[in-house]
Order: sequence, then structure tokens, then C-alpha cells
Amino acid sequence: MASSYAPARLASYDYRELGKLLRARLEEDGRGWRVCAAEIGVSASDLSRICNGQSVSAPKVIAVCDWLTLSFRAFYDPPPQSVTARGLAKLFHGESTETGGAGHVE
Repeated sequence: MASSYAPARLASYDYRELGKLLRARLEEDGRGWRVCAAEIGVSASDLSRICNGQSVSAPKVIAVCDWLTLSFRAFYDPPPQSVTARGLAKLFHGESTETGGAGHVE
């Protein structure tokens, strides 16, 4: 049975805004990307990816945000609450795949 449920918008992360702030800080610092990358604990190519609005792993985002003294959550855009609630209701529908629906609650 195909599900007709399609969330309006999923959670996202604003790498572009993080990249703008990172680029400004790197230019202000003036020591060079490799030196800053080593201090942060990422590679210079990771810094380049972020500055260009591309995604990197969560630990690298956290390391960069720590270096910028910003919360990594500042760039997180959660889905609307109603989408999350609908998704949970659909996920926990009360029907058991093992007992043929014996756990169904109305």
C-alpha cells in the first residue's frame, strides 16, 4: 500500500549563511586557510566547501561553529511543528506488522 503522506518541507541546514560568516572570519584572521583549518581540526578543503555553501559532516560543522564561537544550531532550520507531529502520528499508527494489526488503537 503506497503512502500518500509527503511532508511539506524537511529539516535543513543553512550552509550558505555559515559560509558567509566563515569566509569573513578567515579573511579577518589573515593567517591563511591551512593554518586556521589545522587550528579548527578540519581540512582547508572543508573550509572551502563550507565557504561555497556546500555540506560537510556534522562534526566538522560543530568544529567550525566552535571556532566561530557560534552555536551550530544557529543555522539549523527545523521542519514545521505540524509536519513533525503528522510524521510521528503516521510513524506510530498503532498497527503491528507482527500481529496483523492487533495493537490498533482508535
